[in-house]
Order: sequence, then C-alpha cells, then structure tokens
Amino acid sequence: MTSLAAGIPRSLFHLRVQTRAFNAHHDTFSLRLASRNYLRTRKFLLMFYDTGSVLVVFGMFTAVVLLVWTMVSLLSSAFLRLTASDTSASLLKRAFDVTSRPTTYSSVTRAVNPIIPGLTVPLKHLPLILLSLCISQIVHESGHAITAAIHRIPILAAGASITLMFPAAFVTLPSARVEELSLLDRLRVITSGCFHNLTLWLILMGVAWSGVGQRILSVGYQDVSAQGLIVAHVEANSPLSMHLPVGSFLTTLDDLPLNSSRDAWSAYLLEPTPAVYKQGWCVDASRLSDDQQCCAVTDNSELSLSCFVSFENTVEEYCTDPIAILSKMQNRCDSSTSCLESQSCIKPRGDRNILRITVHQQGTSTEDKRVVLWSGPRYEVWEQVQTTHFAPRFGIIPLGLPLVFADFLQYLKLTNLSLYLLNSLPLPALDGSQLLIILLELAFTRWFHTPTTMFDIESLRTRGSRPRERRVQQVLRAFVIIGTCTLLGSCVMLGIIEWMSV
Repeated sequence: MTSLAAGIPRSLFHLRVQTRAFNAHHDTFSLRLASRNYLRTRKFLLMFYDTGSVLVVFGMFTAVVLLVWTMVSLLSSAFLRLTASDTSASLLKRAFDVTSRPTTYSSVTRAVNPIIPGLTVPLKHLPLILLSLCISQIVHESGHAITAAIHRIPILAAGASITLMFPAAFVTLPSARVEELSLLDRLRVITSGCFHNLTLWLILMGVAWSGVGQRILSVGYQDVSAQGLIVAHVEANSPLSMHLPVGSFLTTLDDLPLNSSRDAWSAYLLEPTPAVYKQGWCVDASRLSDDQQCCAVTDNSELSLSCFVSFENTVEEYCTDPIAILSKMQNRCDSSTSCLESQSCIKPRGDRNILRITVHQQGTSTEDKRVVLWSGPRYEVWEQVQTTHFAPRFGIIPLGLPLVFADFLQYLKLTNLSLYLLNSLPLPALDGSQLLIILLELAFTRWFHTPTTMFDIESLRTRGSRPRERRVQQVLRAFVIIGTCTLLGSCVMLGIIEWMSV
C-alpha cells in the first residue's frame, strides 16, 4: 500500500511518499538471519556493523574538527581581507597602482567547500548532483533497514520526500522496539546509515584507483592522450566557441605538448607558471616598434601591440603586433643566428596574458594545424572549455559521455562522504544526536552491559536511573549540541560574508 502525505502550507514545498510494499521482504530477510542456516552470515554482519560503529564515532569527532578548521580558515580569510584592504588604501595615497593589492587571502585553504550549482559548480551539474544525492540517501537508509532486520525489528514504512528540489529517503522503525535494544545493538542501528555511505565512498575510491572505469569506457572509446586532447564542450557565450568547435583536436598550449601528461591541460591553465616557449619567432627588425609603451603597462589587453623580449636576452624589449607573429607555425628559431641578418628572434614577455592553442580538426592531417590566440587569464580558458582524452570508436556514441560519467562519480563520492560526516554531527534531527545520547549512556554505564531499564532516545528520559546521572547527561548533551550548532552557524555566516565581499 502506498500513501501520499503533504502538510499545509508545506505541501507547496514538501512532497512525501511512503509505501509498505517492502515490509514483507524485510520480515522474510529478518527471519532468515534468525535461523540457524544463516548463523555465520548474522555473525559476520554483526562484526561488520560493529566496525562501522567505531568508524562513525571517529567520523563524529572528525566532522567537528573539520568544522573548527573551516571556521578558523574563514576567520583568517576575513582578517587577511581586512588587512589587505587597509594596505591597498595606503598604497593609493602613495600613487601606486591599485593592482598591486595583495591577494594572499585567496590562498587560504578550506576544510569544507560547499557545492552550490551556479556558484561553486556549473548549474548544468544540478541533475547529476540530485541523482547522486538520491542514490546516497537510499544507500544510507538501507543500512538502517539491514541492521533492523538483524535485531528482528520490523519496518513500518519506507519512502522518499522532496523538499523544494532536494530528494531524501527514509525508513520508519518502531521507536519502542528500538528502545528495547541494548546500547551496543542500538548503536549498530543508528550508525549503520553513515557507515553505508562511508563504505560506498571507499568502494568508489577503490574503483577509481584501480582504473576499472577506464576499462569499461575502452569498450566504446579509445584513449588519445598520447596525441593530445579533444574539445568536448565550450560555453555558448564564450568567444572560443567559434574557434574551438566540439571535436577539435588540441595538441599544444603555447609550446607545452598536451600529450606530456593527462593533467597537462589543467596544470598549465590553473597553476601560476610562466608561459612555456621552447622556441622564438624570427621577426624583421622593421616590424619592431621603438615605442615601448606596451611594455611599461601591466595590462595591455586594449592595446594593439604587445611586449616581446629577445629569446636570448630578456632585457631587450620590443613592441609589436602579437597576432601577426604568434599565429604562425613557421619562422621558429632558437636564437637570432637562426634568423636572417635583418631579423631578431623574439618571444612574448612572461607576464603577458597571451595563450597559443594549437588545434586541428579530426580527420585532417597532423600538418594541417592552426593557432588560436587567447588574450586574458589562462584560467578562463579552463572554465569555458572542457576537454577529454577519450574519442568515440563509433559515430553514434556521444563524445561528452565520459565527462558526464566522471562528473557523476565525483559527485557520488562527494555526497556519500558528506552524508557520512554530516549525519554523524551531533545536531538535532540527525543520526549524530542519537549517537551522542548513546555515547553519553556508555560513558555512565559499563561496556557490553545490557541495561534492564528503558532509555528514551528522543526525550533523554531514563526510567530507573539516578537523577544526578540523568542531569549530567542532559547538560553535556545540550552543551555539545549547542556548541556544534554554533560552529555550523558561524561557518555558514562567515562563508556568506566572504562570498558577498568577493
């Protein structure tokens, strides 16, 4: 039987669907685990989830440490931003260029980086994020269902909900039956969801390390990284969309071969390294301007001339038209002696934001190449152009499928790791709050002792326990939960402030 429930006014933003169709299968599975034929299976599962309980407790402390680290890094970033702002103001009074403002605050590392479609990740990745979140939620709730079956606890219902656009899964267990379990048995039930997320994350990491995914892709794709990279996608509003059509084959960035490593594309475009020019260009001396105004300014993007230096002696500077020189594949030189007497061997100065992209269409000869020049920061090319080293073996196979597959696996890993850490936090409505209650109970009772009294997880009321111990547990629980909420709230507010100030 399936039922649909939606509250008012939350019915406009919250949709909840639950079913009892899985109850009979769950009961059958529980009965089998209780039989003698499955005794070894039950013992293995108990050992498996006991290990998971330890790892989730470790995850709780790790998540709190990550929150503290994130808050400290955000505070450091805010402090550096304020001091950098003060420094820039003083430099302006001394008539220095405003572009000399320090940007050390951007190098502050974060322990936690949010995934926000349209801000921190592309908006087109939203379906992949929602799908990975849905799968991770199902994996999480399956852990509660399996451990409930081990301890002969039936499920009342299973279902899913959508709040705004974010999916969630749930399994409803009878709270009275859960409360009757011993502390360690209850610990297995509560931590099994987070443990499932951690287990799937470890499996995905192992799959990525073993290269199984690439072997699967090799059925329909061939690896062309030994020759270069293929353009898989270009942003529609990018000026490169007209010059780098999808399917174009890229061989070099400046003079860096893209077949040098699979990370050459990202490393060269993102890391602040000098431009790689293994050779210069022979240029007639008559084309070199004596006016070195382009070399005196930092940003010459609006000028028709660019600053060049001698390939042998970088002290000698010239101004000339970069398009007429850098767009050519010929007239390369190692020194001025390789050129004519009336020519000089020059190359762009290292601080110029000029990028040469060597490209040719697939199906043409390797000699039929052309050069696309980009004027601006190199990281913008990385943001606007996606490349792949997989070429489809058949024309009906999409070129961008490996990228979608890689992005999905990446988000699936991130969501499972996030659910493992987030749900283990001692926050209300999360598994971590119930985990905290059990840890406090274990701290006031003997290990591996099955209590004869009943313990209410939700309200933290013990029947038959000493009032003094109950009050101490309540105070400790409130202190930890309030402290964790404060840490999380501070990280959110500091993150918003930093995002608004960028």
